[in-house]
Parts: sequence; structure tokens; C-alpha cells
Amino acid sequence: MNSKNIFRTEVDTFISINKLSHTDSFILLGSCFSNQMSKYFNNNCFSLLNPFGTIYNPISLQQNFYNAINKKIFKKSDLLKNGEIFLSWNHSGTYYNKYENLLLKEINDEQQKIYQLIKKNTTIIVTFGTSYVYELISNKKIVANCHKKSSTIFNKRRLSVIEIVNSWREILKSIDNQVIFTVSPVRHIREGLIESNLSKSILLLAVNELCNEFDDQTHYFPSYELLMDELRDYRFYDPDWIHPSKEATDFIWDKLSSQLFSNDTLLFIEEINKIRKNLAHQPKFGKNEEYLNFLNKTLNMILKIKGNTNNYDWSKEISYLKSNLKK
Repeated sequence: MNSKNIFRTEVDTFISINKLSHTDSFILLGSCFSNQMSKYFNNNCFSLLNPFGTIYNPISLQQNFYNAINKKIFKKSDLLKNGEIFLSWNHSGTYYNKYENLLLKEINDEQQKIYQLIKKNTTIIVTFGTSYVYELISNKKIVANCHKKSSTIFNKRRLSVIEIVNSWREILKSIDNQVIFTVSPVRHIREGLIESNLSKSILLLAVNELCNEFDDQTHYFPSYELLMDELRDYRFYDPDWIHPSKEATDFIWDKLSSQLFSNDTLLFIEEINKIRKNLAHQPKFGKNEEYLNFLNKTLNMILKIKGNTNNYDWSKEISYLKSNLKK
């Protein structure tokens, strides 16, 4: 057997933006795949914001982001009441409150955070999930989430490439930040596989247009292709056969991080992963001297790396270790 055989088709993941470190900040927004990647950034001690909750369509993402960079606040007209709680047409269902004013404060405070991060040259990673949208029939507003309201109040349609490009062109002309676009590998089976593929094709074409037009500012990372073409096997999916498994998301994170970060930062990530494994370790023979030494070693590892991850608060981990070090 030829040792050079790799038995898969490799996807080119090159991104011209690189050498980023723990001193940089990130905004990740978009579909559930964006939320998954946010967990990796957080677990590896990067400064990040994952606003709006899970939003699949490009227009709702653009509207929210455009409002943030132009300091436009959400108003009562952007909210709806569902039973005893208030929700936002512009956000996922994770944003809710019994009190209208408190929900508005939460989402507008987040908009202010986005504005401040944009001014600090934060890197933005945008994941598009679907080109299907739901419009309120009453005012033609495209909503980020239907919040289980009756389908009779919405008009469902598929966006065009031009609509997506025109909307995000406004964003890219308004900021100087580096933007990484990606398309979620999670297929929307409810639409049917043919419709899902058409939807993803529109997203891919739109991103390609944006990257060609703003080639010095935008980049494409092939999350979709990595799962569809390089992994290409149902063993890389969760039991629902739709969402990527942890093994698959680990693989995609490794590909992304190897492109984004400097060599020194990648070494820090290795150290952080060792710390995470140590923190998850449970003693086989109880809290004996060997285990206490192990905890103390882990604490020293955190204190050593703490100065290189200033944007991350290690207090929870340090408190956990110190409390367990007490005999």
C-alpha cells in the first residue's frame, strides 16, 4: 500500500487572513453551525460574541448587523407577545422576557456591544444556513424566527442571489473589518433534499459574488464542502443524519483554527486542551496525594497560560481547583 494514499478528496481551506491570536476578538453570527463553532472559540479562551441566537437566513442577519453598526435601536414594534412572554421578530427564541422593557434593554445592550467590537477591528465570521425566508404578510418584514405563530400570517419564499448580495454589500461598505463567510453544512430536510440543495446553491453563489467584489476584505471558509465532500460519510453525522457529529465539528474546527491562528497561538490551544482534559478527569481512587498533585499541576498550568489569554476569565476553573485542593 502506498503510504501517500489518504483515501479522501481534500478540500482547499486556505484563508489569506491568518496569524490571529488570543489578543484578537471575534463575532460569530448565523445558523446553529455558527453556535457550534462559538463553543470551540470559547473553550479555547478567545474573546467572542455570538449575538442574536440561531438565525438561518442572510437577510435577518444583515438587518440586525446593519442596525448595530448604525446605532439603530430595537423598538416595541419589533417585539411580539406570545402568552405571558415577549419575543423579538429579529432574534431566536432564546431572547425572551416577561417584561417588554427588559427584553428591549437586553437586545439593545447587545447591539451596543457589537458596535464597540466593530470599532476594535474584530474579525467577523458569518454562517448562512438557508435562503428560505418567512415574511409577515401584514408588513413584508422578513423575520428571524416564526416563534411558532400560525403559518397563515407568513409568506414563505426563497431569496435570490441578488437580494443577498445587495443586502450584505451595504454591510461591507460600512465597515473595515475582515469578514469570513461560510455556509452551514446542516441540510434543511423539511424543505426536501432537492429544495435544500437549491437553497445552499443560492447561498454559495451569493458568498462567491461578495468575496469577488470585496476580495481584500472577505474570505470564504468551506465548512459545507468539508462535510459534504471531504468527510462524505454518514458516520460523521449525529443520529438524526442531518447535523454533523462531534468528530466532524472537531475536524472542521481543526481546519479553521489551522488557517486563522499563528503557530504560537496553536501551541497555546494545545496547552488549553490539556488543561480542559485535566479538569474533566475524575480520580479513580478518590482524593489521594497523587490526585492532589495532579490538581496542583493543572492549577500551575492555568496560572502559566493565564497571561497569554487575557481576554478569558479563568476564575471559575481556578476556584474549582482550589476548592478541590482542600483536604
